Amino acid sequence: MLVVTGAAGCSGGEEAASVEVQLRVNVCADSDGGCFALGVPEADVSLVNLEGQVLATGRSDAAGRALLPRNDAAGEVRIIAISPLIEGGRNESSLVLPDEGGANITIGAGWTFSPAGN
Repeated sequence: MLVVTGAAGCSGGEEAASVEVQLRVNVCADSDGGCFALGVPEADVSLVNLEGQVLATGRSDAAGRALLPRNDAAGEVRIIAISPLIEGGRNESSLVLPDEGGANITIGAGWTFSPAGN
C-alpha cells in the first residue's frame, strides 16, 4: 500500500526554492499490530517533469530527507525514489509545484514484518 501526502508552501532560506522529500517506510508487526515509520536512507531521488526530463537529483540522508533544487520548475512534476528498502525498489509520486516558493512531499510504503516463528 502506497501512501502519499504533499503540501506546498513558502519557506525561508535555502528551502524557499527547493522541494523537500521525506521518504518513509511504515513497518507493522503482525503479532501486536504496532506500526512505526522509519526514514529511508541513501535513496536516489529525482525531480522529473511530465516529459520525463530530469530537473534535479539527490540522495536521501540518514533520516530519509532529500532537498532538491526546483530549478524554476512549476506545475505538475514527479518525484521518483529508488532504493532496495522501498517496496518494489522504486516509488513514483506526483506533486504540483506552486509558481514560487518551496514544496514538500512525504512518500511512504507499507511493510508487514512477521517475527521469526510466527
